[in-house]
Amino acid sequence: MRFRWFRTVLLYLSLALFHAVSNADVPGVDVVTMNNGDIHHGTVAHEFFSVETTYGSVSVPYSFMAGLYPGHGREPGRLLTRLGDVFSGRILDEEFTMLRVVEATLPLSVADIKDISFAQRPMRKREQKTGDAVATRNGDRFFADIIDEDIRIEDSDSEHLIVRDQIQRVDFASLYDGEELVSQITSIDGNIYQGKIGVGTFAVQTEYGQNLNIPVEHLSVITIKAARHNARPDFYHGRLTSVSMLRDRLVDGSFAPEIVVLEGGSYMRGDVRGDDDEKPPVPVTVSPFGIGITEVTFEQYDRFCEDTRRDKPDDSDWERGQRPVINVSWQDAVAYTEWLSRKTRHTYRLPTDAEWEYATRANTSSRFWWGEEPGIAMANCEGCRSLWDGEKTAPVGTFRPNPFGLFDTAGNVFEWVSDCYNSSYADAPADGSAFDKPGCGKRVIRGGAWSFPPQEIRSANRWRDFPTRHSDDTGFRVAREL
Repeated sequence: MRFRWFRTVLLYLSLALFHAVSNADVPGVDVVTMNNGDIHHGTVAHEFFSVETTYGSVSVPYSFMAGLYPGHGREPGRLLTRLGDVFSGRILDEEFTMLRVVEATLPLSVADIKDISFAQRPMRKREQKTGDAVATRNGDRFFADIIDEDIRIEDSDSEHLIVRDQIQRVDFASLYDGEELVSQITSIDGNIYQGKIGVGTFAVQTEYGQNLNIPVEHLSVITIKAARHNARPDFYHGRLTSVSMLRDRLVDGSFAPEIVVLEGGSYMRGDVRGDDDEKPPVPVTVSPFGIGITEVTFEQYDRFCEDTRRDKPDDSDWERGQRPVINVSWQDAVAYTEWLSRKTRHTYRLPTDAEWEYATRANTSSRFWWGEEPGIAMANCEGCRSLWDGEKTAPVGTFRPNPFGLFDTAGNVFEWVSDCYNSSYADAPADGSAFDKPGCGKRVIRGGAWSFPPQEIRSANRWRDFPTRHSDDTGFRVAREL
């Protein structure tokens, strides 16, 4: 009788555990998905997880792990950490052991594993070691200490030696004319230097103590003294200490796009000096909402495609990763927000036209959020005097954020919003909601793009396009209801 009672209790506990982990609601359980579709729950008993990158090996303690993708065939493996680091290369571990509650210990061969999602357990407390951030062309992103003390950059007229403590960010453009790598250094006082970097490699030390030597041609971005915000895995331009942010997790433990929380308020929408569809300027009051800190990236959108088995959009041979996704229609953008809503259990959508302008103006009334003139390298457009002008998109977060902490609201790519296009603001809703109508023929796109002149990246400027059209100058960012 006792044995039957004990067996019944074990059965109920097992069913409860299965229900909990299948809904990803209980902490403390790792989830391993096998290539054959089997799913196992428990604890992956492994102290360190190691990957051989193209610039050295990295080992991450178990308590810092967020995800592991072994990779198969030509696809590299990836380690994702809870600090937001991404390391790709060959996974050095061959075997794991999973401890389970009511079942026998399970040996796991890495060759048979599709992916591992690690539980959100408390991380081992230790002093933060690193303050800089590195992003590479193959999609790796990690916090590190840049060991080099200063950087020499040469342009056509002169040579500059810039002390590390004066550097805010270094961007590395693609090979220019097939001969040399052109870079852009932004100093903490806002000065922009463009030219050829005078070193062949950068020496860095990761958060986990490994020293790596990264060739310059492998680098995409270095941010000095990068701010950490909720362990975010993206590395942006400078410090953002005056804005409120949130970041949801998907049910598999990965991150949704980071959101800036805006309190809402009133502003004058449109521009009496602008095009006809920006008139008449009208007062609008928007309610509180959240909006993506950057445009949705290829990395974020590709995850959606993989999960829904959609074809991935073409990147025009400009690299994927942290570049804004392009060649997506309005319908594609809406489908992404609906998928994100399901995966996070929060409501995501495209911003309304009024919300978008409120967010990009950020309590300013000038033509651009930074002033009346385009300036030097304030955005990516045809004539903005950045490295990418008229050539291609730049990685998200390359340029300075506006006062609300949003990046690339001017230039880089046009952004779909939810509104149907209307030729004036005469009938626009005063509450900031979307203007829509049955059988809408064209949708609004905002912000200008890498291929358009400065006139078209003004805060008030509007364009429109067919909701089915794909283009290499159009992407989107998400909004989140609060």
